[in-house]
Amino acid sequence: MNISYSDTDGFFQRLQAAARASRQRRVVLLRGAPHWCATVAARVPLALGVEAADWLGVPPPGWNALVGGATELLGRERDLVGLDVRESVDADLFGALVGGLRAGGVLLLSAPASGSRVAGRFMARWERLLRAAPECVSVEQGQPWPAIDWPCTSVSAPAPDGQGCLTADQRKAVDAVCRVATGHRRRPVVLTADRGRGKSAAFGLAAARLMAGRGARVVLTGPGVAAVGAAFDAARSRLPAAVVARRGALRYGAASMQFVAPDALVREPVAADVVLVDEAAALPVALLTRLLARYARIAFATTVHGYEGSGQAFRVRFAAVLERATPGWRAVELAAPIRWAAGDPLEALAARLLLLDAEPASVSAVDALRALAVERFDRDRLVRDEALLREWFGLLILAHYRTRPRDLQQWLEGDGVMLWGLRRAGRLVAVAVGVREGGLAPDAAAAVARGERRWRGHLVAQTLAAHLGQVDAAVLQGLRIVRIAVHPALRRRGLGVQLLRAVAAEARAEGLDWLGASFGADAGLLQFWRAAGLAPVRIGFTREATSGAHAALMLQGLSAAGEALRRSARQRFTAGLPGWLGDALRGLEPALVCALLEEDALGAVSAAAISEAARFARGACTFEDAQPWLRELALARLGRAWRDARRLSDSEERSGASGQWPAYPVAAADSFQTRQASTLRDDEWAALAARLVQQQSWAEVARQLALPGRAQLIEVLRGAVSRLLAARASASDA
Repeated sequence: MNISYSDTDGFFQRLQAAARASRQRRVVLLRGAPHWCATVAARVPLALGVEAADWLGVPPPGWNALVGGATELLGRERDLVGLDVRESVDADLFGALVGGLRAGGVLLLSAPASGSRVAGRFMARWERLLRAAPECVSVEQGQPWPAIDWPCTSVSAPAPDGQGCLTADQRKAVDAVCRVATGHRRRPVVLTADRGRGKSAAFGLAAARLMAGRGARVVLTGPGVAAVGAAFDAARSRLPAAVVARRGALRYGAASMQFVAPDALVREPVAADVVLVDEAAALPVALLTRLLARYARIAFATTVHGYEGSGQAFRVRFAAVLERATPGWRAVELAAPIRWAAGDPLEALAARLLLLDAEPASVSAVDALRALAVERFDRDRLVRDEALLREWFGLLILAHYRTRPRDLQQWLEGDGVMLWGLRRAGRLVAVAVGVREGGLAPDAAAAVARGERRWRGHLVAQTLAAHLGQVDAAVLQGLRIVRIAVHPALRRRGLGVQLLRAVAAEARAEGLDWLGASFGADAGLLQFWRAAGLAPVRIGFTREATSGAHAALMLQGLSAAGEALRRSARQRFTAGLPGWLGDALRGLEPALVCALLEEDALGAVSAAAISEAARFARGACTFEDAQPWLRELALARLGRAWRDARRLSDSEERSGASGQWPAYPVAAADSFQTRQASTLRDDEWAALAARLVQQQSWAEVARQLALPGRAQLIEVLRGAVSRLLAARASASDA
C-alpha cells in the first residue's frame, strides 16, 4: 500500500485553508479498505496541526476516542472529528458531534469502497445518500487525490457589538428577552433557531444585562445543566467579576443566575425576576404549560432542527398553548448563523442524514377523511423510498417532543418493531410505531416479578410483572405502541383512534394477547387512549425528571388470556386508587385526578353520603363532620361529572394534550339547561379533587386557587358539592 504523505498532507492542508477562508465546515469521504482508510486518517491530525482529533468509535492511531453521551458532547467545540460509516453509528452522538465542529473544521468519514454493501437499513441509507451528496469530497483508494477548486473568498467572523451580540438577529433576541423581565407581565418570548445561531448565548447576554443593570435574579432551566452551558459562558463573558458559586450558579453582587431543574420549578415556586427555558423542545408541552402558568415573566428558546428533541413539534403544539394562555406572546427567529458562515455543507448534509428537517405531506382538511386505508409498512421498502420515509418521520417529529434521530435508527433496525400508516390518496395522514414484548419463559418471567432480572425492552410486560405481580404479563405476548402521530391539520377527528383500532385488530389476528402503551400521564391523553379501547392499570408514584409527569400505563386485552390480565390489573388499580390519590399521588394535577376517576369503578354512593353532603352544602354541618361522606361522594361521582362535562363541550379539541379543565358552552339549548346549571366551575373541580380526593391541606389548596384562606375555600366546596349533587340528580333523571 503506497500512500504519499506529501499528497495526503497537501490535500488536507488545501482543504483546511479553503474551509477556514470561507468559515464553513468540510466533509471528506475516504473510500476503500479499512486499513487504507485508517492509515490515511492517522496522518490527518498531523497534516492539519490538530492536537485534539476526536473519533466516534474505535479510533485510528493519533485520534482520541470520544467518551460520553450526546448531552455531554453538546457544546464542546472541535476542529477535526471522524467516524467509520461502514459500521453502525449512534445517530444522536453524530448529531451532537457535528454540532460542535467549528467553522473551518473537517469531518472525516471512513467508508467502504464504491459498490460495497453496508449492513443494516439505517447505514445502508446513509451510504446511498453519501454517494449522491454534493457536500462530500470523495477520496477513493487507488485514485488520484481530487482537486480543491472551491473559491477561497475570505469571510470574516462577525464582530461583537457593545452588548456582545454577534448578529442583528441575536441583538433582537437579547432585547426581546430583557423586555420580558422589564415590560408587561404575561408577555413571553420564544426564540427559535437552527443550531449555531447563538440563541443560548442570547439568553446569557440578556441575563448579564439584567444582572448588571437591575440586580436581577435570573433562573435558567432546561433538560440538564450541561445543555445550558453556552448561556452561562455568555453571561460570564460580559460579567468578568461574577463569581461561580457552584456548577450552574453565578453571582454578581446581589444579582444571580442559577440553573433549576424544570420539574423542581413546577413543584415549588422559585423567586425569580425572569425564568429562561433553554432547549425547550426537549421538554414535554405539558411541563412547559405548567411553567408558563406559574411564572409571569418567562422566555423559551429551542433548536428547531436538533437531535435533543423535536423543535418542530414544540413550535406547532406549544404555539396553541401560548395563543390561549398568553395571547401577547412574541416569536423571534434567529436565522443568521454565527458558528459558521451561511451555506455550510455539513449543516445541510447532517440534516439530510438524520432527517432533522423532515416534514409531513401537505393534505387537504376537506377531503382527507374520505377513502382512508390502513397499511402495514415493510421497513426494507420504507427505507428505500426517501420521500415516503420523510413523510413518515415528519409526522413523528411533529407528534412528540422527544423524537430523535436515534429513534429513527431504532425503528428501522430494532427487533420486533412494527410500523403502520393511515393513507389518503397516497399521502400519510397518521402513523403508528409498535414493538413486540413479552414471550419470556415462565422461569424468566418469575425472576422479573421477583426483581432479580430485567430484560432490555419489554417495558409494559416487565412493569406489570415487577410492580403488579402479574407474572403472566411477561409470558404472554403483546404489542406496545411506542408512538402514534396524526397530521396536525387533521387532529381531533378520530384518525388516531381509527388507526389504533386497526392495529389492535391486526395484532389480535397475529395471536398477540394484549395492546399496551406507556406515556406521561395527562388528562387529554387518557381520554384518547380510552377511546381506542385501553384502560389505565398503573400510574407511577414519582414524576419523571425529564417530563415532570407521572408515567401512565394502559392496557387492552386482545385474547382471552390478555383480557384476564387486563381485568386483574384493572381491579388492582381501582382498589388502590383512592388510597394512592390521598398519599403517593396526592401531588397529581386535579384535572388528571378527575380523568382517572372517569370510569365510575369505585362503587355507588350511599344514602348516608348523599344526606351528609346535602347538609354540608346548605351549611347545616361543618366540613369535619361531613368529611368521610364528602370524600365518598367525590370518589364515586366526580369522574362521571367530569366525563359528562367533557361530552357537553368540544373536549377533544379544547382540552387536548395539556390537560386543561373542560370548556363549557356559554349558551345552551333548552334541553341542556338543567345539566348546564349543574356544571362545576374550574375552581370547584380543583377544590373537590385536591381537598377531598387527594386530601391536600387547606393552605395547599387555597394557594393553588389563589384564595385568602380556609373560609373562602369552604364556600367554594359548598358550591361544588351542591353542583355535584345536582349533576347526580339530573343524570339519574336522564
